[in-house]
Amino acid sequence: MDFSLDTLPGGLAWAGGVLALAALIYEARQADWRTLISGPVLGRLLGAAVMLMLLWSLKANLAPGFRLHLLGVTVAVLTFGRARAIFAIAIGSLASAIGTSTELAAWPFNFVLLGVLPAWLSHVADRLLQARLPNHLFVFIFANACAVSAACMLAVGVGASLVQALGGAAIGPILEDYLPYFLLLGFAEAWLSGMAATLLVVFCPGWVASFDDRRYLLNK
Repeated sequence: MDFSLDTLPGGLAWAGGVLALAALIYEARQADWRTLISGPVLGRLLGAAVMLMLLWSLKANLAPGFRLHLLGVTVAVLTFGRARAIFAIAIGSLASAIGTSTELAAWPFNFVLLGVLPAWLSHVADRLLQARLPNHLFVFIFANACAVSAACMLAVGVGASLVQALGGAAIGPILEDYLPYFLLLGFAEAWLSGMAATLLVVFCPGWVASFDDRRYLLNK
């Protein structure tokens, strides 16, 4: 999942750099920096970046050049919104790459695959679920947080498997020895996201940008 430069097919490292730069430029225009800097959210955002750095640093080496770890992206998107969350992910993942001696040339691609992709999926899924499902606290926790985070982990696994296939890896070993790990990681990601979302909406509901306590808690 966390690729090194020598495991990326030719051209994907450059493509990752272009996509990472484009994503950061686009999200920078959506983040409302004036409000962010003047309010208390900046400290929380930097704190989230530190938590993401720690989470991405806890890696399991599946094979040389392939390292698995949890993401924490869905909770970040629910808490700060997609644009600000992507910057927290960028800071945290870059700090993790530096701290764990990961090749910095591969960081943009890993950031796009493991950060930008699940952030956008989480954003779209949250919008759809809020529009279609009942406004209930448990729906938010189990659907918007748990189920979406697990689905994002599986999407990342599929993307990582496609990258390996493009690099010439055999499809059979990918399906049998690599992709199933993401099912286990999906359960872990769902548990972690559900726990974090529960603590946030119970003790600090005003911190969660996509959670409106008037909508989910009043008259229930």
